[in-house]
Amino acid sequence: MRLIKTFLYKVKRSDFIKNVTTLATGTTLAQVVSVFSAPILYRIYSKEDYGTLGLYMAITGVIGVFSTLQYLEPILLESDDKEAKNVLWLNRLINAIITLIALLLVLILGENIGFWLNNELITPWLILLPVSIFFAGQNSIFKVWANRKKEYRIMSFNSVFTAVMAPLVAIVVGVFNGGIIGLLSGYLCSQVIPSFVLLISLTQKYNLGFHSLNMSLVKIKAIEYINYPKYSLPSELINKLSNQLPVFMLSMYSGPVAVGLYNLCARMLGLPLQLLGGAISEVFKQNAAQDYNYNGSIQRLFKNTLKTLAIISIIPTVIIVFWSQEIFGFVFGVEWVDSGTIAQCLVVYVMIKFIVSPLSYVIKIKDKLYVGLFKNILTLIIMFLIFYLGFKFEYNYICVLLAFGMGYAFLDLMYLLYLYRLSLDEDNRS
Repeated sequence: MRLIKTFLYKVKRSDFIKNVTTLATGTTLAQVVSVFSAPILYRIYSKEDYGTLGLYMAITGVIGVFSTLQYLEPILLESDDKEAKNVLWLNRLINAIITLIALLLVLILGENIGFWLNNELITPWLILLPVSIFFAGQNSIFKVWANRKKEYRIMSFNSVFTAVMAPLVAIVVGVFNGGIIGLLSGYLCSQVIPSFVLLISLTQKYNLGFHSLNMSLVKIKAIEYINYPKYSLPSELINKLSNQLPVFMLSMYSGPVAVGLYNLCARMLGLPLQLLGGAISEVFKQNAAQDYNYNGSIQRLFKNTLKTLAIISIIPTVIIVFWSQEIFGFVFGVEWVDSGTIAQCLVVYVMIKFIVSPLSYVIKIKDKLYVGLFKNILTLIIMFLIFYLGFKFEYNYICVLLAFGMGYAFLDLMYLLYLYRLSLDEDNRS
């Protein structure tokens, strides 16, 4: 009893636990809304609609990697707010430029993209890509500043408000109009609304430097943190391509129905990542940066976070392995049972990713960005070979996804071992 009381006392006094709880509470409420609205949405829209949305999101995600050239993290790492505001401006300017480039690409190549990806239903909606790129980038910029200032209540409220509005818009539009436009409207809301909520909330408390642009200082920051676009940008691009590779390959070889089934599976399996993984990741970043700046060590924080993530991942994994088909069929309808089968194939990979994703911030703390780049290049090559050879020899797409999940899980386990060694203090490495 004494040990339990001591543990609970430490938990109550832990800023890390409090901050994770604040973020996780908002994310939990957001995901509750998402889960309860999903059965309605998946009965309004078809597999083809969700396949087209999944392809749009994949394209947006890949292009969105360039939206700030990965200069976001220096906003968090800067010790002085004045310097951080110069980095804010650097990100704003890059985001505006990339948005214009995305618009030009859509105008020039828009007619061909749908043909290349075997889904011409997406062609008329590609004009919305620049809107997604701009607001996704702005949202990321404001979110990092909010994390820097530990404004976790604002971030939590933002998650809940967005989670309510996005499906509400999709349901209303879907009932009165139908088709992919409803899903795209909801998706755009999930990008636009957070940007305005964060902008309004943060400008009431902080000067975000909107009236103090100094191009000379911005250029200095661009040069100072050049390793981020140099190493982190290609690394993140390749990582995003690896994550979206199933969507692109399934679209080209199996069509939008397979993409729709995969998209539902990925969305539901991603709940733990969004529910707790995102909250833990944000707080881990802030604490890791602070601990390393002031103490020169993140060993203890890494171990504690690793244990927490591993324990959390056990129950969802067991549930999916044994009951996913029944769950998907009951919640979303019998036509979505195959999504439950795909979930069984991918659950181990997703749960290992749930553990690795927050902890991978260690390579930025320890300035080992090139390691992340190498890992992502290797992953992309191996995953592409798995899909290419699988479809070339005409295996069923579910078998190909099983091989994909097993391969990805193995690579992430090896990466986790490296991150653990990197987190150790020099005198504890052997």
